[in-house]
Amino acid sequence: MFRRLMHFCKITVSASPIFFSLNMIALFIIALSQLGIGYSFKLATDVLMDAQASGQVSVKIAFPILLFFLLICIGGNTGNFEKMMITAYSHKAKRIFAKYFLHKSYSTKQDAFYESKFYDQYAFVKNNIDHTANIAVTVFNKLTLSIYRVILAVGAISYFNPLIVVYMSLLAFILIGINQYVVKKRIALQETYINDERQAKYYMELLSSRTHAKELRLFGLQERFLKKWASTYSGYMKGKYQFEVKAIGLGKVAGIAQMAMTYGLSVYFLMLVANGSLAVGDFVFLNGMMMTLTSAISSVINVLTKDLAENDKYVEKYEGFTGRTSLHQLKAIDDYQLLSEAEGKLGDFEILEFINVSYKYPGSENYAVKGVNLTLRRGEVVSLLGYNGSGKTTLSKLMCGLLEDYEGEILFNGVELRKVPKEILYRYFGIGFQEFSRYSMSLKENVAVGMIEAFEEEYAIQKAISKGNLEEVIRKLPKGIDTILGKEYSKEGQDLSGGQWQRIILSRAYMGEPDVLILDEPTASIDPLEEMRMLGQFGEIIGDKTALIISHRIGFARMADRICMMEEGKIVEDGTHEILMARKGYYYTLFTAQQALYEEEEVCYA
Repeated sequence: MFRRLMHFCKITVSASPIFFSLNMIALFIIALSQLGIGYSFKLATDVLMDAQASGQVSVKIAFPILLFFLLICIGGNTGNFEKMMITAYSHKAKRIFAKYFLHKSYSTKQDAFYESKFYDQYAFVKNNIDHTANIAVTVFNKLTLSIYRVILAVGAISYFNPLIVVYMSLLAFILIGINQYVVKKRIALQETYINDERQAKYYMELLSSRTHAKELRLFGLQERFLKKWASTYSGYMKGKYQFEVKAIGLGKVAGIAQMAMTYGLSVYFLMLVANGSLAVGDFVFLNGMMMTLTSAISSVINVLTKDLAENDKYVEKYEGFTGRTSLHQLKAIDDYQLLSEAEGKLGDFEILEFINVSYKYPGSENYAVKGVNLTLRRGEVVSLLGYNGSGKTTLSKLMCGLLEDYEGEILFNGVELRKVPKEILYRYFGIGFQEFSRYSMSLKENVAVGMIEAFEEEYAIQKAISKGNLEEVIRKLPKGIDTILGKEYSKEGQDLSGGQWQRIILSRAYMGEPDVLILDEPTASIDPLEEMRMLGQFGEIIGDKTALIISHRIGFARMADRICMMEEGKIVEDGTHEILMARKGYYYTLFTAQQALYEEEEVCYA
């Protein structure tokens, strides 16, 4: 534990050495001023006792009083300076650890997020980034200041009686034992209830989010979800409450032991004063230093057995997720850039091959894709059809490299897909997934995220908007292309319909002139007439691009060079419209059934 914590502390110090050095100096001045305040009380007491004995008040009383107020001013102002320093390097620590976590998150294989054990670890680290960064605050401030105070107090007390330090060590052992027990129990409790806590937060989000407000009211789900939230919340809170009651009780035991030993020592000092073995001024100083030492020892023990132990759990989990990090790795993220010069290694897209590919999601016994053999050539438009759950979306995620733990081979221009750097591979694809992200940013930015390298290129954005037929949507928005979408943080944000968002996703997919378009249910939120208009424009939009169009509707089938039918994770038919219709198999059945629906809808809209 100690080595791991020191490694993290070293990273934090190296990230902001100036702030760290200034902070250490400020902490020492604070500790020294506290010792000086105690000594000024001793001097003032000695002068007053001499005045009482002589019956005259000496001007000497002015010096300790002035010294006292001077030290108060120095300590207070240094404390404010120290808070500024701690804020500065705490911010740096949180920023650098959060940024590395985010970097690791988006560079982790997509497959991992479907595994509950990984996701539990991910959620724990994500929710506790501040605790991870707080190790710097804990070690460099609370511990350092307390150690300074212990050293100075021990030095002052030992000058009078070294045995007092030994006596105070007994108190330290009692506090260490109690704190270690409480910390272990608290960490174990947190791990036990992490799933319940996540579930409670999920239902809290359902009940309070704008996204779900409509369905909650329409279907009367409020009471049901509220009961689920209350059940999970009360479950883990009950365990926490029982533990905290026990922890408070143990804390009381430690407090009573501390008070008994401290006040016992004060009584001993008073007895020495009574028999003339100890001056009143020395008693005031010793008693003050004893209180300082007791407080400092308690603080050191709390940091070592409680704060550090608790933070180490967060550090351990963080390191388990990100791996052992070095300062070089952390700083490199600030300069992280996508690899542009490596793109030429694969050349222009020519062919993508699936060779006996199978895939099942982590924790699942069933294959989502099984034994698939498929070839997609340059300039070819393939329509992938099948009902929901047939494996179409999973196949598309395998194709663009999002899912990696597959069986068989996927070759991109003859290179195994898993060997191609993701930063390079993703550039070849323009993707419009059915489950897409709706960013609360401007419409322009929502389109531009489709190709981050072209984020500031107006021509590329306008071309993508044109291909997605977004002009009509933009004309209706108050600020046009710069209108913020969604009301998450902007009062002027605009909510769009599902069909309007669908067009944004299509434009996002076209950003940057990708070699291969993957469009998953591109007309899912569009009415049949609008779908037919889009079909009429699709050939022009796609041009000479390679495209995989996924749907459970037959509208796109006729415009495709090839049609692949999926059922239960397998490609059961592959061919042109004419060939598959002649076979009178799965495609024929689907086509004839949906053809009637399209004809009925055309009549209704006519």
